[in-house]
Amino acid sequence: KWYYSCYGETTITHAEIYCYSGTAGTAESWSLYIRKNNTTDTLIATVAAATNERIFTNGSLSIPMAAGDYFEIKAINPTWATNPLTTIFGGYIYME
Repeated sequence: KWYYSCYGETTITHAEIYCYSGTAGTAESWSLYIRKNNTTDTLIATVAAATNERIFTNGSLSIPMAAGDYFEIKAINPTWATNPLTTIFGGYIYME
């Protein structure tokens, strides 16, 4: 889980999260969310692809953040027929 705390007023406008798995796994729907203050989830994207690389992107976000607010990246993992293995995440959260 990723965690970031805000130090001033800002708005999250765009998220781009990259996921790479050594073993791709099957194509069940996999969703990533921005979770604000451990209460509110906003969908980044749902990807259903049996590929090694999955990209979760959303350029239409408008999540206001105040000083002291924080967010995490939350994944809802499906029940896989074949699990993706050796998975690593990275990405960007854009704030204005």
